[in-house]
Amino acid sequence: MARMRVNGQALEFALDPATPLLWALRDAANLTGTKQGCGGTGQCGACTVIVDGGAVLSCAVTIGSLEGADVTTIEGLAAHPLTMALVAEDAIGCGFCLPGFTCAAAALLQQSSSPAAEQVDALPTRCACGLQPRLRRAIERAAGAMATSNQPAQQPPAPLQRTPEIVTPPR
Repeated sequence: MARMRVNGQALEFALDPATPLLWALRDAANLTGTKQGCGGTGQCGACTVIVDGGAVLSCAVTIGSLEGADVTTIEGLAAHPLTMALVAEDAIGCGFCLPGFTCAAAALLQQSSSPAAEQVDALPTRCACGLQPRLRRAIERAAGAMATSNQPAQQPPAPLQRTPEIVTPPR
């Protein structure tokens, strides 16, 4: 069983350790905001989540390799300044790439309080709706909001203090 913290909650997945994180999140934990777009090849970025502060393609990493990791999905970013900035900049589009983009951009903002255009362009997710300029503005807006509030994008996870919830896939 793989144990990790997902969106601040301790979870233990009763799944094969070779299960991709994407499917553990979607099928066992019912966190369906993380999307599959490329069939598990790691090319589209729609499945991007944050693992230990960095953007990771959840289709390309197994739960067995994430023992003790801290995972944040789109559901864990509901109150993040970037989420608010995406709404303010009307950068939603069809919404398919947005969860992966939001996670990748939030991880970037954790690493750089004022990311360069090249860093934003290097994010693994591309928007087929053509919203890239709005997405860029949303990142800039979020960076400004985070600098003004003088608070980190996410609070560090609290230490594990209770028995993890065991998550099994529905039958």
